[in-house]
Amino acid sequence: MGGSHYLLTNLLSPEESNIITCIVKYIEKGEGRVPIQQLASENYVSTTFIVKMCKRLGYEGYSELYYHLSQRVSMGQNEGDQSELQTLIDNYDAEKGKQFCELLTQFQSGKIFADGKGFSDLVANYITQRLAVFGFTAYNQLHFYDFMIFHEQNKDITTNIESSLMIAISQSGETEPIINDVRMAKRKDFKVISFTKRANSTLATLSDLTFTVEESKQTLVGGIPNPFFGRVILAFEELMGCYFRQKRT
Repeated sequence: MGGSHYLLTNLLSPEESNIITCIVKYIEKGEGRVPIQQLASENYVSTTFIVKMCKRLGYEGYSELYYHLSQRVSMGQNEGDQSELQTLIDNYDAEKGKQFCELLTQFQSGKIFADGKGFSDLVANYITQRLAVFGFTAYNQLHFYDFMIFHEQNKDITTNIESSLMIAISQSGETEPIINDVRMAKRKDFKVISFTKRANSTLATLSDLTFTVEESKQTLVGGIPNPFFGRVILAFEELMGCYFRQKRT
């Protein structure tokens, strides 16, 4: 099977996410293919680790993975239709894409928090790193908690918390810590973008913009393979491509 299938159905570990992010950063800078030895050194892993990662994702080796990512970056930098996003996001339409771009534009000079628990936390960390590469000020769930507590405990210093953007990820849309964070954020006039399997979930109801991925109305149970997490990562990359295409017009 091809590499695209494996990227959809396998969840990246934090170390693998860092490596992918690093490769894409070099591609976007147009600096040519970074040697695997340099990539390993910068990410504090061995070259063997990178080769094994490539094979686990369905590629023959580093060169094939690099070529695939180069193609995806090139596609993101060129005008394209919405077919890929419609494949990845069940409820996608042009209006939702426009709303996503408008929210990123609104908070491009502000703060963006990515929030998830368990496997969703790995996706949130990936989103945080990608936003940082793109020049946004991005934080994860722990930073959100610290940010809110600091302001609550220092009311004499700061009387108002600036409105920010939260990106929340939850398969069920009912993950209690995520719901609590979103409710806290909404009380402070945050905007919320969510990725979930359930369009009728609490998370979807609380969100300003919801993307349903691998949509399900049933009670969720563990299953293998589970394409939700990989699809959210790819959907986010495609949405960022839309954002940058819009900025160029």
